Amino acid sequence: MPPRANPPRHVSTLDQPNAIVLFIGSHQFKVSNGDSIFTEKLKFCDINDKLVLTKVLLLGSASQTVIGRPILPDATVHAVVEEHALDEKVLIFKKKRKKNYRRTTGHRQELTKLRITDIQGIEKPEPKIVHKPSKAADTEQPEAELVG
Repeated sequence: MPPRANPPRHVSTLDQPNAIVLFIGSHQFKVSNGDSIFTEKLKFCDINDKLVLTKVLLLGSASQTVIGRPILPDATVHAVVEEHALDEKVLIFKKKRKKNYRRTTGHRQELTKLRITDIQGIEKPEPKIVHKPSKAADTEQPEAELVG
């Protein structure tokens, strides 16, 4: 098979620095810094509340990836509640033929919009400082003194 002329355009957020897989309610979300997500309504939150989410399943950066078993104990995600909203209406239509039975109902799921502000858990690698002895120190040797 010849290679593809155009690579796929889908870019995973795990390639970006500090991307995570987060568990909220009964859903998993793949997010990175600055992303906004809609979750099921969080009843204990008001608008502009700051949340600390601790159920992190996977942490990834350009240099390393850490997978939890099942969660990472040291990883936390800070988020801000932006709004509470309603999802699009879902229509439920029930019918029994030949019986003149028809029922139409609707449902709008309540949602909470979260904005991810900070991800903690992967420390940035610190630059290693290596002290090289100077050449002058290598060439000079201490002279022995005679004590007499």
